Amino acid sequence: MVRRIVIVGCGVSGTTAGFYARKTDRTSDITIVGDEALPEYSRCGLPYAFSGIVPTMRSLIGYDEDFYEHTNRIDLRLGVAATRIHPDRQTVELNSPNRRMTELPYDSLILTTGAHTTTLAVPGSDLTGVFTIRTMNDVEGLANYLKEAQAKKVAIIGAGLTGSEMAEALLVRGVAVLQAEIVPEILPVILDPDMAAIVREKGLEHGVEYHLQSTLDEILGDKGKVVGVRISGHAYEVDAIIVAVRVRPNTELAKDAGILLGESGGIRADERMLTSANNIYAAGDCIETFDLITRRHVFFQLATTAVRQSMVAGINAAGGDARYPGSTGVTTVKLFGLEVATLGPTTAMAEKIGITPVSVRITGSTRLSYYPGGKDLTVKLLANRENGKLIGAQLVGEEGATLRCNFASMAAHLGLTVQDFSEIETCYSPPLAPVWDPVTIAAQALLRKLRPPLTKAPTTRSNS
Repeated sequence: MVRRIVIVGCGVSGTTAGFYARKTDRTSDITIVGDEALPEYSRCGLPYAFSGIVPTMRSLIGYDEDFYEHTNRIDLRLGVAATRIHPDRQTVELNSPNRRMTELPYDSLILTTGAHTTTLAVPGSDLTGVFTIRTMNDVEGLANYLKEAQAKKVAIIGAGLTGSEMAEALLVRGVAVLQAEIVPEILPVILDPDMAAIVREKGLEHGVEYHLQSTLDEILGDKGKVVGVRISGHAYEVDAIIVAVRVRPNTELAKDAGILLGESGGIRADERMLTSANNIYAAGDCIETFDLITRRHVFFQLATTAVRQSMVAGINAAGGDARYPGSTGVTTVKLFGLEVATLGPTTAMAEKIGITPVSVRITGSTRLSYYPGGKDLTVKLLANRENGKLIGAQLVGEEGATLRCNFASMAAHLGLTVQDFSEIETCYSPPLAPVWDPVTIAAQALLRKLRPPLTKAPTTRSNS
């Protein structure tokens, strides 16, 4: 009997799941349904297509429809919404503008429903000129509006990853940026304040107008369009607003089907990516992820996490046996000429969940001092005081941060102590890397903080 596999969602997670299901079972019937009109494209690339660094929005599309349908024999249904799951009879209800409601039967179902942006309930939030950034349509709509309005200045509410990437993209387009954040520093989810300040200083040099520890009071309008914003009691003239504050997992379909949600609000899935319902798997931004460092289930919105989970879901839905071990949350972004790379919890988050972190911060060079071209690299490492394990790394510099963070992520993934990490030998060549890598120097300094200081044993005077 031919296995019927249905995948809900045609983003990177759904596409990955479909391709790995096909590799595992060459004879199965595989159907992917997606509510957008486009096949999988890179959401992470949207700011760069908006700025013009990537030539066109369509450059972000990973595969054309022919690649799904003919190369991989996947029935791709775009512009189709899944409205209900019936686990008891193993069917999914589908709805599209051009078709009547239909039910699609499955033997295995994979949910890759993604996540959605949220807005802020303030006066003026319904004005024309207020945008969120999640889809290609969102970004194309923003670009068209800014052009038609001849926009000179945009306010961004939120200074996390998406808000910061869009701030840089707007500056590249020649649009001034006001950016507001409710907490005392930018990038609060991935960086401690002392590390985030390095990035913010570069942002200031590039022209970002920051308003920290600030709240959005009101979006000001005239004739139905945005003309300004009131932040913490002060009014500022702007031509558009980008709200980049929170992303929530799309769990309504799963919840209505009685599928268990986890503590983070995402769908709960085990290491095989199987949900609480028989033969229903889930992966990507709609689920919660096991954090290898904190040993908690959290909401990671990372493409690298999503594709690994989806690979496992696709293999298992097709009859294979794969496992997903969890994530260190390793993340990287390039902002204002700086590489920013992190893994693990920040100091504040570690303390919040009961981990007592010990940290050290050093600034080293990516090359020896006598060799030209070396760049400063600031490294902050965090360790668990109780067991000495490496639990976090934050790196900021013009080069070398991302690859070194991958190195630290491997150590954290394997559960290495700071002692173990400090003993790993790294390569050396004057044009490429120093004898003592900045990450190694930071690990050695952290190890000294973890160890109690050596004291001389008291001497006993003999009378003999």
